[in-house]
Formats: sequence, structure tokens, C-alpha cells
Amino acid sequence: TALQSLTDAVLYLQQYPFECTEQIASRLMSVAALRDVLTAFRAEGLQSPEQIDAAVARDIDLLQKLQNPDGGWPFWTRGDETVVYNSIFVAHALQLAVSKDYAVQPETLQAAREFLRNVEAYYQPWYSAQVRQTLSAYALYVRWLMGDVDPVKARQVYGQLPLDDASLEGLAWLWQVMGDDPGSAEQVAEIARRINNSAVETAGMANFFSSYGDQDYVMLHSNRRTDAIVLDALISEQSDSDLIVKVV
Repeated sequence: TALQSLTDAVLYLQQYPFECTEQIASRLMSVAALRDVLTAFRAEGLQSPEQIDAAVARDIDLLQKLQNPDGGWPFWTRGDETVVYNSIFVAHALQLAVSKDYAVQPETLQAAREFLRNVEAYYQPWYSAQVRQTLSAYALYVRWLMGDVDPVKARQVYGQLPLDDASLEGLAWLWQVMGDDPGSAEQVAEIARRINNSAVETAGMANFFSSYGDQDYVMLHSNRRTDAIVLDALISEQSDSDLIVKVV
């Protein structure tokens, strides 16, 4: 049953008719992440491995062609205004594709990495403090996936807001960036406590709720995404947590 629901989600994304950068990256991320398990179980309705690989290569090519000269990505057309959240998300999707042995041009990844290192320069002046902190945390997390680990900046970003004012998504990303850094032990412990204390539990389920207020749209926010991001951090940093099965 769980496998069928995953298959349905992947098929939905494969057939989705619109192609802004976030939508292409969502398709790329889902297919790259789930291809191995779906093909191993020969999920009904899924394309052949060869067809999947061809579709992934097409999406990577589309994203490479849409990258702006500053290393970020617009919504629809190369040369339009770079959108910070989309840019981090696309870089995340491309890095995941690389980790699954798909080919991405090195110059595309290098330009994206430089964008992530200087992401604060692209913030809109009206971004809230919480949005700014969360975007910086996400950029640090994607850099971490790329092997560009920066716990010093992570601690600085962590200190931008009181712990209770930080988004759970931002904290989950920072948790993984700082997890193996001895100099960040205090911050890691505080993040772990905040996330565990924020779980809304029933006998069989757990959820995490967050909001960016009237700037939810800037982050393309949903509480199900918050669940997923926190789950990812729990699996990575607290693999014995009872919350993991409940969130799944």
C-alpha cells in the first residue's frame, strides 16, 4: 500500500503539465530519490528504467539551460528575476541527482554553490527575519550535501533569532549541518530539544506545524513538507527516535 502511494505520487509529477523551475526540480528530486525502490519492486504503471533515465536527463538539461548568470534560477524564463527559494531548491535537486549518478555539468553546480555561499545578497528587503534565517539554513544544508560544510556560518545563522522564533524547517537543516561539529554541541542539543518538544503526537502519529505568516508563499510552505524535513533530520541525527515511525 505504501509503495502504491509513492508510485501514484511519482506518476503525478511525471505527468504534471507545467514546468517552472520548482516544478521541474520537484519531479527530478522525486524520481531520483525513489527510482531504486520503485524499479526494484516493479511498481505498476511506472516507466521503464531507460525511460526514467531519459526523463531525468531531460529535466537536468532544462534546469541547466534556465540557470541565470548569478548562479540562481528564476521561476519560468532565464534572465527573469532570480528567486531565492527556487534557486536553493533546484540546487538541492541537482545535487541529489548527482548523488544518484546522474550527470550534471560541473559549471552548473559550481555557479550554484557560489550562489548558495552568498545567498544573503539576493534577499528581498521585505523578507521577514524568520524567512531570511530559514533560507540561509537551507542554503547551508544544500552546501553540506555538496561537501561544502560550514558549521561556523551555521552557528551564526542559528544565533540570528531566539530558538523559539526559528522555523522548524530551518532548525532541522541546521541540525544536520552542525551535527558532527564538536564546536556546535550546545546548539545541536538545543535544536534536538526544540524539535522533539514541538511534535504533536497521537498514539500512532506525529506531526510538526510551522508558519511564515503572510510570507508562507515565499517559502512555498506546507506543514507536510515540514514533517518531511524534520523526519529527514531525525533519521540522520537521532535514528533511535520513537518519533520517526510516527511521522512516517
